Amino acid sequence: MKKDEEEKEVNNHKKIFIIIISIVVIILATSGLFLYKYYNKNKFVFTLKKSITLPLNSNVNPKEYIKSIKNAKVKYNKVKTDTIGKKTITYIVTDNLFKKKHKYTYTLDIIDDIPPVIEGKDNVSLFVDSKIDLNSYIKVSDNYDKDLDIKIDGEVDNKKDGTYKVKYIATDKSGNTSEHTITFTIKKKSIYDTVKLEDGVIGTSSKGYKIENKGGATYVGGILIANKTYNLSSSYGGGLKKSTSSAFNEMKAAALIDGYDLRIGSGYRSFNTQKSTYKRYVKRDGQTKADTYSARPGHSEHQTGLAIDICAAGYSCISSNFNGTAPANWLSDNAYKYGFILRYPNGKTNETGYKFESWHYRYVGKDLAAKLYNGGNWITLENYLGIASKYSQ
Repeated sequence: MKKDEEEKEVNNHKKIFIIIISIVVIILATSGLFLYKYYNKNKFVFTLKKSITLPLNSNVNPKEYIKSIKNAKVKYNKVKTDTIGKKTITYIVTDNLFKKKHKYTYTLDIIDDIPPVIEGKDNVSLFVDSKIDLNSYIKVSDNYDKDLDIKIDGEVDNKKDGTYKVKYIATDKSGNTSEHTITFTIKKKSIYDTVKLEDGVIGTSSKGYKIENKGGATYVGGILIANKTYNLSSSYGGGLKKSTSSAFNEMKAAALIDGYDLRIGSGYRSFNTQKSTYKRYVKRDGQTKADTYSARPGHSEHQTGLAIDICAAGYSCISSNFNGTAPANWLSDNAYKYGFILRYPNGKTNETGYKFESWHYRYVGKDLAAKLYNGGNWITLENYLGIASKYSQ
């Protein structure tokens, strides 16, 4: 009996133990499942997109490259894209559950995919014997590279009229290439063609004066010169200069006291006006004779706004009949006092290139005019400056 009771008690203990173990297992399983679900619900997720390539100076927003983020906070650095190469964005991710920091990197490949820009005309017209610097007809720029490789394919023969094509090829360090072709037309120069003077020093006179093109005119020793050797740009001028008109008015008042009513027979003449005037004389007298008394377009002093043909009431105007008259003599003796010089004196044709004109005066200022007056034996600008006055053709 006693033995049966002991076995029964042992079995009861086993049952209790099994029940306890079962309960513990159930509790642990339930807790584990809860923790598993809780972790899955609250664990952090952070993934990045695939690395990409971007052009220079692109706007970069690091948030755009995050593929997914959950239960975490993220910080990242800014990236500049003004230089080519690989750039790295570093993401520091802090998970909300464990407050642990995690590091991720994202790579951007910054490239230059924009070709250089070549600016230049499509067509350029030049005269035979013009100075030609092929590089001066284009301007090359690039969004990134400063040291560009520029090649020129083609040549221009400035000694021969014709059409020449020149191709310009610009390549940057990233291999981007652009091309531009200019058609150069070289033609023989006509005395009636418009011209444009390029600024710069072009030489020195026989007397040491600097010869310089500036603002569409030629200056020798600082004095504006327009003669058969040195011309003006076609667009130069815009009327009689104030210095000329003021000096003439002062001289006119003085001449009236002596009984001479001076007038301006011809003042400023534009390039086109001179062209018409010269053509008319060539048609009437032929070019050889016209060249002795009329300037070709671009070579006339009247275009400078500093020269005037002076007439007097009651006397022939702009004519050889004016030579030797009382007002002509008065001008020759007094014009220098007001800054004017007799531009084409008698007997100086070999220097000036023109026959004697007793009516043509040029304003140069009182100081220089007094020097050139030379006691009545006029010194020409050509002689004074050491320059010639001869057409090239």
